[in-house]
This record gives sequence, C-alpha cells and structure tokens, in this order.
Amino acid sequence: MIVSIGEGDRIAAVLDDLGRLLARPLVTLERVRLCKRDGVKLAEPAHLPETDPSGLGVWQKLMVYTGEQSRHDGHPVHHQLVRALRTANAAGATSPRGIFGYHGDHRPHGDTFRQLRRRVPIVTILIDTPERIRRWFAIVDELNDEAGLVTSEMVPAFRATGPAGRRGGLHLAERAAGGA
Repeated sequence: MIVSIGEGDRIAAVLDDLGRLLARPLVTLERVRLCKRDGVKLAEPAHLPETDPSGLGVWQKLMVYTGEQSRHDGHPVHHQLVRALRTANAAGATSPRGIFGYHGDHRPHGDTFRQLRRRVPIVTILIDTPERIRRWFAIVDELNDEAGLVTSEMVPAFRATGPAGRRGGLHLAERAAGGA
C-alpha cells in the first residue's frame, strides 16, 4: 500500500507512472485534513456531527505518521501515543510499521542493509466518534510535538467487535457537511 497526501492534481500526475510499475494497481482517493506537520498544528480535526441525516453513526479517523526513531521524552512516539490513549480509555489504536517513506522535503527513510537501528515509518491509527476524536487529538497534539504528520478523515462505516460487545455497523453513513 502506498499512502500519499497532497493536492489531487499532483497525485493524479503520478498515477500513470505507478500504473507502469504495478501489475494491477488499485487506487482509492479520500478527502483528508492535514492537522499537523513536523510538530506544527495546522488545523483541528473537522467537527463532524455524531450522526448523518438518516441517523447512522459517523466515525472519524486520526492517522499519526512518525518514524521508528521519533521520540517524545526519550521514548518512541508511537509507544507513548498508544500508552496515553489506553490510559485515557480510548477504544483502541494500532501502530503498524511501514517499509519505506518520506514526507515533505525530508529524506526517504526505511530499512537498509547493514544498519544497526530500524528507521522505518510507523502510522498510529485511531477510529472513534467525532466527539471522542477531538479528545484524542489533544493527546496526539501534545505527544507529537516535533516530528511527523497527522491527518483526519471521516470513515463512512466502522464496526468493532470485542468482549464488551459490538460498536458501529456496516451501513455507509452519508458524507457529513463541513469536511474531512
């Protein structure tokens, strides 16, 4: 999976090149809001309604892109985020490692042969209700104070099942007015 964030026309300009590199590429285009870059807050997550016009629940996602080497108080940012979110009773967060990545004018980073430390990208993902996402963004904002990228977007359907029961559903909510 390749995740790219930017203006639509700039992304469209590279799609033909990607099509030549990949046998059967699948492209998904989503509206996202860029909330933070390199520790600088650019915007809050969009204030979405809790339900769409038909009454279906609206879900929102925060994605925090950092690197394995990104630190807060001497600890990896993704570890600090997951711990702080768990302490605050967030429903869940996950931090998968990538293979190779870059953002803006930063140099590409990833694993290379004969290196002592991993330098792979990591994305921490949270999905919750818009009200709760605003709470979790305050934690993300505090802990992601120097590096990385934070985006927010609406999730049209979400279902989580666990020991405490089931949340959400698989019916698609209508796009909420007011943004990503």
